[in-house]
Amino acid sequence: MPRKVTYLYFDDSTETAIPVKDNLDNEDLVINIERELSWVQIVGRLLDVESTFDGLILDWRLDGTDASKADFSSEALAQQCRRLQVDKVNGRGFTKSFPIILCSAQQGFSTIYKKDTTSEDLFDSIFDKSELEDEGEFLLSLVKGYKTLSEPGVSIQKIIGLDASEQKKIDDSLIRKIIEIKERQPHEMVQFLLKEVIDVKGALIDNNTLAVRLGVDPTSDGWEVLKKEMAPFKYKGILLNDERWWADLINEWWTNEFEGTTLKFLTSSERINSIEKKYIGLIGLLKEPKLSVGSDSKEFWTVCYATKNPIAEVDGFIIDKHLHYSWQEREYICLDEAKNEDFRGEIWGSLLSYEEERLKSYFEDTTK
Repeated sequence: MPRKVTYLYFDDSTETAIPVKDNLDNEDLVINIERELSWVQIVGRLLDVESTFDGLILDWRLDGTDASKADFSSEALAQQCRRLQVDKVNGRGFTKSFPIILCSAQQGFSTIYKKDTTSEDLFDSIFDKSELEDEGEFLLSLVKGYKTLSEPGVSIQKIIGLDASEQKKIDDSLIRKIIEIKERQPHEMVQFLLKEVIDVKGALIDNNTLAVRLGVDPTSDGWEVLKKEMAPFKYKGILLNDERWWADLINEWWTNEFEGTTLKFLTSSERINSIEKKYIGLIGLLKEPKLSVGSDSKEFWTVCYATKNPIAEVDGFIIDKHLHYSWQEREYICLDEAKNEDFRGEIWGSLLSYEEERLKSYFEDTTK
C-alpha cells in the first residue's frame, strides 16, 4: 500500500495544532505534529527523514511559548529548506523540492502577513489555522504539483492542461512566462501559478464569474447542466482544487457557436436566449442575475470583489490594485459596497483616484 501524503507540522502549541490535524487527516493525507528542536538539530533531522514526508507546515511563532525549544523563526527554517533544495551545505542537501505552508492562530493572520512581501515568497501559501483545517485538497494538490514540476523536461501541457493548439488561443505572454519559469525551481512555478494565474481573475475565471459571463444566475435549476457543457474549457492543470475555466476559450467558443457575436456586449437575456436555442433542454431552466443596487446594465461581466454580486463593468468601481501581467483583469466593487464600505480595509483597500471622485457624485445625488 502506498504511503499517504505526509506533512510534518511544526507548532509550539499542541493545543492549537491538534484540531488542525484532526480536521485534515483522511485516507489520503496525514499530518504529523512535531515539536521544535534547536536549529542545529532540526535541519539535520529533516534531511535524515526526507523520504518520510512530502511537505512542511510551520507555525508562525515557533518560539511563541516558554516551553518551546526553537531558537529560530519559521522564515529562517523555510529559507534554509529552500536553499538545501537547490544546493548542498557541508555536503548535505535535499534530493527533492517540497511545499512549505505558513499558518498562525492569530485572527486575520493570512491577510496581515501577505502585506509583508519580504518573506512571502518562501511559502507556497499562508493561512489562519481555522482556514487551514479545510484545505486538505489543496495540500494534496501542492504535493502532486511539486512532483509534476520535478519531472525532467515537464511539458507545458502537463503543467496547465492545454495542448499545443489550445495554448495558441490564450494570451501568448502567459505561455512565454511559463516557458521561462519552468526551468527554475518548482516552488517558483507553484507560486507564480497560484498568485498570478489561478487566484487572479483574467486568464482563468471562477464559478461565479463563469455564471455571470453566461448571463445566468447560478441558483438556476439548469445551471449545473449548463456548467457541464463548459467542461472542455475547464482548467485541468496542476495546483487546482477549486473549479476554474479558461476565459479566452469560452469567448472563442461563444463567437464560433453564436454567429460571430461577442459575449461581453450582450445582455443577460440575449445570452440566455442563445443558450436555450443551442441546448433546448435548458429552456425555462435559466434565470438572469438580479441587478445590484445602483446598477443599470445587464451586460454582466464580473462580480463585486467584496459582495460577489454580479455587475457590468460600466456599473462598477475599479479597485486600486496593481496588475503584474497582461492577462490579469481589473477587480470591481458594486455601488452598494462602494457607498457602504463594509469591507474597505479588509477585503479591498481603495479605489482608483478617478473612481473615488466618481463615487462622490453618488453621495451628492440622492436619487441613485
